Amino acid sequence: MKRLIILLLSGFFLPFIASGEHFFIWNYDPLDIFYDAQIGDSIDCSYWVEQTLTANGHTFIKETFLPTDLSAYDAVFVLLGWFRC
Repeated sequence: MKRLIILLLSGFFLPFIASGEHFFIWNYDPLDIFYDAQIGDSIDCSYWVEQTLTANGHTFIKETFLPTDLSAYDAVFVLLGWFRC
């Protein structure tokens, strides 16, 4: 039975320990970008999550919609973006 871990993130990456090989990244607002001085360019909220998963050899799918069936994924990252007025 696969485990489903839902992590609610608001643009920040929280360290976690997961033994999954297949993750889903729900990038709710792909137009929500900000400047990251570390890389010297604008990035979206999912950038560092993607980089971390890739660096650790994990596979992932990133979409702007949430599928009705999440049972195929070991973990789901819900990136809701930054609060804008």
